[in-house]
Amino acid sequence: MKTLNEKTWQYEKHGIDGEVELFGVNIFDYKWEDTREIAKECDFPIYKVVIDGKEHKFAAKETSNNVWCFYLPKETNYEKSRTFLKNFK
Repeated sequence: MKTLNEKTWQYEKHGIDGEVELFGVNIFDYKWEDTREIAKECDFPIYKVVIDGKEHKFAAKETSNNVWCFYLPKETNYEKSRTFLKNFK
């Protein structure tokens, strides 16, 4: 697997298998697709899911028996500037 360096990953939450809400839904109700990338800040595999037609990425790992830890990508200042300029037009 390759390490993903382009994004910064930030701790979001941890919880029991089957009981974690991410992106407004129980993340365990959706099929996780392994991107074959690793988030370097936490050394967790990166997954993607499609929820209501929108793709979301997150890093997750089972850190203890049935306990999962989740990281989400954090928008960098460069990405914020691009989004602002795109919406400004």
